[in-house]
Amino acid sequence: MAVLVTGGFGHIGSWVSRILLERGKDVIVLGRSRHRLSYLEDYSQRITFFPADVLDYASIFRLFEELRGDLEGVIHVAGLMGGPHFATNPHRNIRVNTFGTLDLLEACRIFGISRFVYVSSGSVYGKRDDVPDEDVPLSPSDVYGAAKASAELIGVQYGNEFGLDFRAVRVYFAYGPGKWPSELYPLYTAVFGALEGRDRVCLEAGRDQQLDFTYVRDIARAIVLLHESENVKSRVYNVSSGEWAPLPDLIRAVARYAGVSVDLEIGPGKLMPRGPSLGSTRIRDELGFKPEYSFADGVQAYAEWILAERTSRQERGSV
Repeated sequence: MAVLVTGGFGHIGSWVSRILLERGKDVIVLGRSRHRLSYLEDYSQRITFFPADVLDYASIFRLFEELRGDLEGVIHVAGLMGGPHFATNPHRNIRVNTFGTLDLLEACRIFGISRFVYVSSGSVYGKRDDVPDEDVPLSPSDVYGAAKASAELIGVQYGNEFGLDFRAVRVYFAYGPGKWPSELYPLYTAVFGALEGRDRVCLEAGRDQQLDFTYVRDIARAIVLLHESENVKSRVYNVSSGEWAPLPDLIRAVARYAGVSVDLEIGPGKLMPRGPSLGSTRIRDELGFKPEYSFADGVQAYAEWILAERTSRQERGSV
């Protein structure tokens, strides 16, 4: 039996794939492209890649037909990240994040796949200054959050009406191996850019922002744990490190580890209308999840991966 991971070569999805493979599972990856990732190379023989867009329902249906009887569940990670770019093409981006989820839910309904884990976002809580837990009503304040909340609500109703074992994980600011800071949106370049040698950060706002960045492997561990747990008490779980700090302090901490002196120009106020973290007591109490990486540990592991990737690219003549 295999697990289907949509977006299984993406930032979070690739680590979900890695942890499943470590646990002896075979992985089917559905995505638009296959990426070379050093931490998946040793497991390549147990990864089957199926190239398809989540909006290509005919291809998804064909895949489920091919996998009939061999699929134990779906972990749906594929989707477009939030950030300033999301609202530049709202029609396409909302379709990917909502109708893409609907396509997978419907395929599971038709083919009798009961276990479905959806990777959602803390953006569903909208503008706030506190640390919300799962009992706080959904109140998205932008189109990205609205798309993630909509997909969640549709999934819950598929569970209620069709018996699908739907579970959602709300994540918050994943960082770590799989994506260089410069490959993500500007917040990541600001916080982690020193690991690539950047020595200047200039932001119009953010001096009063506090944020919780969670190491990507910890997020993936939580997702796999939720997939594998039997008889869960809840449909939705927040995941965060529970460790947050002011944005300027995070930037300085990364720079110290990188040995870079960073020139900071950060204006007052918040860079984005988000609270500092997500309350993650439920997943700790009900499923026993505990992050393995502190921020310092995660930054060190991230730096080591970037160095190894840079060396590898140089050896291959890519840079």
